[in-house]
Order: sequence, then structure tokens, then C-alpha cells
Amino acid sequence: MSLKFNLPNFKDYAYRWSIFFTILICAILASQIIVRIIAYRIVADVEIVEMPTFSNDILLNDIDARRQFLAPRIKGVNFFVYSVRNGDNLWKLARKYHYSVHTLIGNNPQLKTYNVSINQKLLIPSSGGSLHPVQKGDTWEKIADKYDIDDIKILKDTNHTVNKLVSGEYIFIPGRRPAVDLMNQNMQEAYALRDMFISPLGGAITSSFGRRRHPVTGSVSVHGGIDIRAPIGSLVGAAADGFVIVASYDVGYYGVAVFIDHRNGYITHYGHLSSIAVQEGQRVRAGQFIGRSGATGRVTGPHLHFTVKKGDQPMDPLRFLW
Repeated sequence: MSLKFNLPNFKDYAYRWSIFFTILICAILASQIIVRIIAYRIVADVEIVEMPTFSNDILLNDIDARRQFLAPRIKGVNFFVYSVRNGDNLWKLARKYHYSVHTLIGNNPQLKTYNVSINQKLLIPSSGGSLHPVQKGDTWEKIADKYDIDDIKILKDTNHTVNKLVSGEYIFIPGRRPAVDLMNQNMQEAYALRDMFISPLGGAITSSFGRRRHPVTGSVSVHGGIDIRAPIGSLVGAAADGFVIVASYDVGYYGVAVFIDHRNGYITHYGHLSSIAVQEGQRVRAGQFIGRSGATGRVTGPHLHFTVKKGDQPMDPLRFLW
């Protein structure tokens, strides 16, 4: 049995298939051209949004401009401009937004003091973190190392549209305090003071430093410290290392009180205690238990009176405490 090869039929099939593939290829090319034309027209109709750019000086001093600059660059954090109202301070605002005061300071590099005034503008982020002013020679790795961040992907994802680190511009560092060495001189000095002392106990401040009408006598005088509300028996700790120079159950209007002498001529007072846990001449460490809060001496209710003195000069304790 022999196979016969029909050449005319083969040529006919080949011709038909070549026409089919030619038409198919032409259809594919035509569809690609149509898709490109449609895509071009769609893109042409879309308004091009340019990223806002501002000078370094404007970014530092113009709060509205800083918000506009950050909004399209930072993912997962919203920024808004807040005008300070009567009774506001940085601590109250930080508590309101559920993060530390460091976040407000870190997002407002224009600040030169912790005090704020009515109608002053502040940049408020929706979550904790700080702005980093990009320095010459910065890399993502260097910045991550500076703020103790293990994965630079966290920084890049947060600053998702930042393709190039430009000196003087800002990126957002999630969950971190501001870098003290990059603050202005005034704020560096203020932070240095707050490295000296810690709060003797937690609680709301019921009376600030300065002139006031005394709640017992009714006379107007200078209140030489702050009053911190605390239930009787709350633990009170030393604000810094030092030596106890007074530990007495009868210190005049202070009632039961402890005085501690610290380095550089600073002295702290802890008044209206209910009991004392140290003795005169004893060396104490920062945070060490020294007594319990009470309502002894000249008071209207239980609280701790806390004073900071430089020599004989009373100073506002809020200059030293967070």
C-alpha cells in the first residue's frame, strides 16, 4: 500500500491558512492601535495634577503651605490646620488627639517655645509621629537608623509619593519623637531642661505657676509651683537624682513635705504629703518613692504641690516636665 501526496490540495490549504493568519494579525494590530488611541484620548482629557512645591522657608513658617505640601505625599495620615483657642495648650491638644506632646512639637518646627497664643496656627496630624527635615546627604537608610526604624519600607510606604529626598523638604516619621538635634536652638534648650526632671506623679494640674487668687486666703500672690490633683495616698517620686534636705511633718503651709537638692543648684519641693518615706541626708534617684500625697497644711483638697527652684528663684515646673 502506498501513500499519495495530493500537492494541489496542500497548496490550497496553505493559501487559506496564510490568509486566515494575515487577517488575524491585522485584526490584532488594529485592535492595539484602537486601544492606544482611546487611551491617549482618555489621558489627554484628564487634568494633570502637579505636586505642590514650596521653598524651604515657606514650608517652615507657613502652616497652610506645609499642609498642602504633605497631603498628597503622606499615606495614612491626615493633616489639618488648627487655630489655638482660649485655654488651649500643647498638652491638652495632644491628649485630645490621643498622642504625646512630642507629636505636636515634631509637626510644628516653627515653634520656639511650648507656650501658644490664641489664634496661633498649628499643624495637627491624625496620628502620632514627627516631621523630619531632610538633610544634605540623607538616605532612607540613614533616616531609618536615626529614628531607630528597622525596615525602611515603613518610611517609603508612609511617604509613598516621595521619589527623591530633597534637602529642606519634610517627610513623616510614624510613631517617633522629633530629632532634638534638628530643632531650632530655642527648642533644643527647652528639651534639654526636660531631660533634667520627671513628673513626681501623674494627675491633672489644678493650679499653675504664677499670679493667682489663693483659694484659702483669697489674696492675690505668686504661686511658686504647680498643684497636681491626686487622691490621698498616691505614690510620689523624686523628680531627679539628689539629696533630701528637708523631710518633715511640719513645714508651715506645706504641711508634710520633702525638699530635694539636685545638681546645678536646683531644688524641688513636694508639699501637702500624707506620709514620708525618706529622711534628711538620704540620697535618692529619679523616680524613687519619697512619700504619699495628702491634704496636709493649707489646702482645700488633696493634691501635691510641686516646686522647682534655681537657688532661691522659683521657676515654672512646666518648663521642665512633659
